[in-house]
Amino acid sequence: MSPLEDLLLQFYASVADREKGVAFIDQNPTYFQELFALACAPDQQRTNIVAAWVLEKYTLEKLALLSHLFPEFLTGVAQQKHESKRRPMIKLLYHYCKDKKRRESIDHTQRDQIVTLCFDYMLEAEKAAALAFSMKTLHFFRNHEDWIEGELLAYIEQRLPNSSTGFQSVVRQIS
Repeated sequence: MSPLEDLLLQFYASVADREKGVAFIDQNPTYFQELFALACAPDQQRTNIVAAWVLEKYTLEKLALLSHLFPEFLTGVAQQKHESKRRPMIKLLYHYCKDKKRRESIDHTQRDQIVTLCFDYMLEAEKAAALAFSMKTLHFFRNHEDWIEGELLAYIEQRLPNSSTGFQSVVRQIS
């Protein structure tokens, strides 16, 4: 087991532990690739889950790190099935795509991947945060293909009558 994996196994969901993980990567940048691989892997082991949390915390302030890893990152986001890994991964994708220049640099195939994974997350999400970030990310690409905005609106119309206040808030944000 690597020093990074040993460290991750000592962590819990706390912000303080995530910050310790960030400090470790800051002090040992060569471990970023391993952290990225652990977070993007479809594995649902505790190490992988904590790696996703640390990756989120570390990368949110350094989103440019994802640029050269973007194809691998999209694959990683798409293959997540554990809710505790989905939220940090889709949150990173949302924040990456929030920047107009980065969004415009995403090629057609990657846009297709993003649309697919956002709809997958929306249909499969058990928790509100993953659903919210999926909808907000998808909203950036609503004009990528003619059918996307219509499907997003149909999804919202179907869910709205029995929705939570959190869901309603996201709908207001993207409307």
